[in-house]
Amino acid sequence: MTAKVTSIARVRNAARKRDETATVNGRLIVVLASVVLVLLVIGLGELMSASSIRGIADASDRFFYLKRQLVGLGIGLVALLVVVRIPYQAYRRIAYPIFFISLAGLLAVFITGVSRNGSRRWLDLGFVTFQPSEISKLAVIIALATIFEKKGSLLLDRGHFFAPIGLIVGSTALLIMLQPDLGTTLVMAAAAMSVILVSRAPLRYVAVLGASSLAAALILAVSESYRADRITSFLNPWADPNGTGYQVIQGFYALGTGGLFGVGLGASRSRWSILPNAHTDFIFAIIGEETGLVGALGVIALCLFIALCGWSIAARAPDRFGRMLAAGICGWLSFQALANIGGVLGVLPITGIVLPFVSYGATALITSLAAVGILINIARQGRASPSP
Repeated sequence: MTAKVTSIARVRNAARKRDETATVNGRLIVVLASVVLVLLVIGLGELMSASSIRGIADASDRFFYLKRQLVGLGIGLVALLVVVRIPYQAYRRIAYPIFFISLAGLLAVFITGVSRNGSRRWLDLGFVTFQPSEISKLAVIIALATIFEKKGSLLLDRGHFFAPIGLIVGSTALLIMLQPDLGTTLVMAAAAMSVILVSRAPLRYVAVLGASSLAAALILAVSESYRADRITSFLNPWADPNGTGYQVIQGFYALGTGGLFGVGLGASRSRWSILPNAHTDFIFAIIGEETGLVGALGVIALCLFIALCGWSIAARAPDRFGRMLAAGICGWLSFQALANIGGVLGVLPITGIVLPFVSYGATALITSLAAVGILINIARQGRASPSP
């Protein structure tokens, strides 16, 4: 009789734990999906305003860039819905094909790529133009998480730790830097470091890697004159207000004009060919101008919510592969948002990267939404409490 009662109690406890797991992870999914949806709506609204003048100048259509973004949004939502239904464990089997396809795309850029503003980053397939480096972020995360999970305790050996990093991260970073694109390289490196931090790698190796990566980033930042100019404009944009500091200063003017509540949606003055790249890497300045400090802080809060949800999902992942995968995606989206907003606010150098889910860029939007789909799939299989 006692054994039967004990068995019933165990079944009830197991059922209660399953319910708790479903509740906690369900809330994470709802919050993450809601925040991303709000950012998408904000992005479309602000893009319609920020890109209207540029659209008239480039294609005699004020909605030109909005239409292209809507196509990317449609493809991205389909990708998200498909990826949500794919168990994240399946990426172990296709990690290497995805990685080598991403490398092939990066190599193809140098053969048939499209050059814009001195950089060769895009492939034109006729019906669509996309940026292979955006896909490489996700490919590196999946490949690195797969290798590090397989190695397990072998990561205690220096060779087993540094060799895959050099092969996967190093080769991808080299091809992206040759485009050249330091901003995307830094984002990819941040995503890779996030994967490594939750792996079984010894902290001393991680510290050495972090220090050497930081040194390499500083060297690359001053190795080209245009990148060195960005550092100069960051330190003192007023030293050359009509040259290297122009974009930063105009971003300050836009933010300052917005005041507390903004000048109103669609009423931006900076979009009138005053602020360069208003619809891409400086769209946050337009948000601050049109919606004020309140709207700008709201966007920052939404980005923080994504980071918190991502790390919570990583902590509750049912296995180390899921934890590394979620951490890498969270590190990617969080660092990219930080770098973009920090550049506009003048607290970080300008990197030329877009604000996730908000800025114009179909490829970036599609890959970001696919990454969110992976996060949701991991959350659906997660634990009720953080993994030790």
